[in-house]
Amino acid sequence: MARLTLQRTYTRSDPRGSFPHREGLPELRHNRLAMFWRPLIDLVDSDVAPLRLRMIAPVSRWLAGGAPEGWPWFSMIGVPELRRQVLRHAGLDGYDCRTPAGLPTELHSPEWDRLVRAIERFATLPDPVRALVIFQLAQLSLCSYAIDLAGAVRPNGDPAHDRYVYDVARVHARHPAHAGGALPLFEALAGTSQDPLLVLAACFQGIGHSVRRAGDMDLARRFETIGRSVGALPDSWHSLLTRSRFHRAAALLRLAEGRAADIPGELAAALELHERLSAVASDGAARMVADENARYLVELRLRIAGTADASKVRACCAELAAIDPYCVETRLTIGDAHVTIGDYAGATRWYHRAGELGTGSGAVAWFRAAQCFDAIGDRGGAVNAMARCLELDNTAAEPKAYLTVRG
Repeated sequence: MARLTLQRTYTRSDPRGSFPHREGLPELRHNRLAMFWRPLIDLVDSDVAPLRLRMIAPVSRWLAGGAPEGWPWFSMIGVPELRRQVLRHAGLDGYDCRTPAGLPTELHSPEWDRLVRAIERFATLPDPVRALVIFQLAQLSLCSYAIDLAGAVRPNGDPAHDRYVYDVARVHARHPAHAGGALPLFEALAGTSQDPLLVLAACFQGIGHSVRRAGDMDLARRFETIGRSVGALPDSWHSLLTRSRFHRAAALLRLAEGRAADIPGELAAALELHERLSAVASDGAARMVADENARYLVELRLRIAGTADASKVRACCAELAAIDPYCVETRLTIGDAHVTIGDYAGATRWYHRAGELGTGSGAVAWFRAAQCFDAIGDRGGAVNAMARCLELDNTAAEPKAYLTVRG
């Protein structure tokens, strides 16, 4: 069988995409998609939600009782407008809103009411609680609203305020229209913060965003230099986590530079620190953060493994599936990994599982699945997958062209 050259995504007749409204689907409590995305819909927890959304519940509890000592420490932020995609695909348009206060009162959960009240008092909240509000809005994929609510921010040397600035910068980095404002904030934090952990955190964020977003290797190296100059840190759980993240970012930079010989050392340091922090994760939130860090490290190991070692790729896929089994991005990544080792049948299974979770990522998964079905000679599977792609995004050009020919 010839090796498949996968087209990773389709083109759109409308660059913004169009996510069709579904009608006649069950209400919230019995809705298939809502079971997997429930925290994103009304902040109510679900044990079959992806890891990133399971983190919504502890943040909501912290809003009720005040910010915990230290940071929330969660890293993952929602794709802007993801909530709207979910609601359209689940046929729950009544829950759609631009701001939390815009959700009809009769649809509010107690957790949702808590967030609305916090937003109403936002200007008077202490910086650690404002950081929680901004992060919770980002978790809900309401990134534009979070950026507008925060307004212009700059670090001032106060650790609590600078931590708030750090969270605002992370939301900027996640939003394509605002990403340009993130790196200057990370630079300012790295250069002025009085908290060495925050300096190191700003540096690992700066490395990652410089490499992935801006392609600015010189800026990434400057962040690395600042990070390596940070002095001795306290031997705490938060220190272990931040140092692990920094070494992971350094490994990503070595990968981007093509310095393959230097990657294992950085990866080994990140893994050793991770094992130590994972061993002392003391509560549910800490366990989630450790699992999140483990996921990032497995994904990095997958990138490093490439096509060279199929057994390593399969082992990483098994680890990833165990860490975050209900995440559409996890399933998409595992499907991609199977493509790299030529296991197209295995890829179709994982793309199918990703597509079942809806959203734009699910549409992409169906499109990739169709190409794999074609590669193994299953024309019916390919037709079904292309059609399922269009059911999630009806502006997808290549699936329309494919089905027109097949029809």
